Amino acid sequence: MENLKLFTSQFAILTEKELSDLEALFQPMPIKKMDHILVSGNYVKDIYFFNEGIFRVYLLKEGEEFTTKFLYSPCMYAELFSIRKIAPTFINIQALTVCDCYKANFKDLEKLLETSPNIRKLFVKLYEHIYITGVKRQTSFILDSQTKRYQNLVSEFPKIIEEIPLQYIASFIGVKPETLSRIRKKNSE
Repeated sequence: MENLKLFTSQFAILTEKELSDLEALFQPMPIKKMDHILVSGNYVKDIYFFNEGIFRVYLLKEGEEFTTKFLYSPCMYAELFSIRKIAPTFINIQALTVCDCYKANFKDLEKLLETSPNIRKLFVKLYEHIYITGVKRQTSFILDSQTKRYQNLVSEFPKIIEEIPLQYIASFIGVKPETLSRIRKKNSE
């Protein structure tokens, strides 16, 4: 979990003990490329740390997949809806590359939050970041054209076209693959 310190430092500075306490919560989770970390319909009780790899978050509706997010490591992910509501998740998370994953019981993490102000600050800042990212995506779907959403994505993740299959990128920006081909062709002219 060499990237945990790198990830946490974006949100809060942890002491070596706090970092060690946080790391101790996480257990390795064997996942291969294209395996699922979460599957809709299951109950979630864990938070995940993605040390290496690229992941996609998607929803299923009538057999069609709708990609809602890409997760680039290092990052953490908790499906709070399922955890807090004690309800089955509607989220699917799939590893798109070879990856290195860890999971920790969310209740164990909450106990640590009670004793460590810096770790509490880390998660407050992380949740703020997740909220802002979500609002930005919602706003983009209302205000931006499909082409602008594509341009924003490529600007934020310059290697995304090489790293992620085009059908997932098309789904993420809300278009069919053939529309994405036209957008890409127009942007390369």
